[in-house]
Amino acid sequence: MKSQLLSLLNRFVNTDTEKSTSRVTKIFLTDTHASSGRTLMIEEEAYAVWAYLLSPDKEEVDFDGFLCSVVDPKSSKTKGILYDAKGIKDKPLPSFYANQYCYVKNLKKKNIKVLWGQKTVTILIKEKVYLVMDLMTKTSYSKGLIRDCEYGKQLKM
Repeated sequence: MKSQLLSLLNRFVNTDTEKSTSRVTKIFLTDTHASSGRTLMIEEEAYAVWAYLLSPDKEEVDFDGFLCSVVDPKSSKTKGILYDAKGIKDKPLPSFYANQYCYVKNLKKKNIKVLWGQKTVTILIKEKVYLVMDLMTKTSYSKGLIRDCEYGKQLKM
């Protein structure tokens, strides 16, 4: 757990100019469910915001979900894939997976709300459901995806 948290912290404070974007502050927040003790982390990376649900023992990430893009996939000229010190890739969402909800301009921490249910974690952006994480099947459903892909499954509402 300590090494994973240090890795996340290093990625959060990384000043690598290749990964920098026009945004000054990056989103990082956690929310712990009162009765189950499960912890959800939401982190803005170079191109997207991801939600990570930690395993019950908090030793590793149980599963993740694509919340939204912070770079417009339809108009960005991003090149390639970025790798952090552990070899984890961060790449922009391909435009053929993107819909009108995938890019959230000027996203702030205060715009994000986490709702815990018995079998799901629901994440809202500006009072609209953007991600549903099914705790039973360990599957994430994103409003920002036009179809199922490596980023997750499409949230059909």
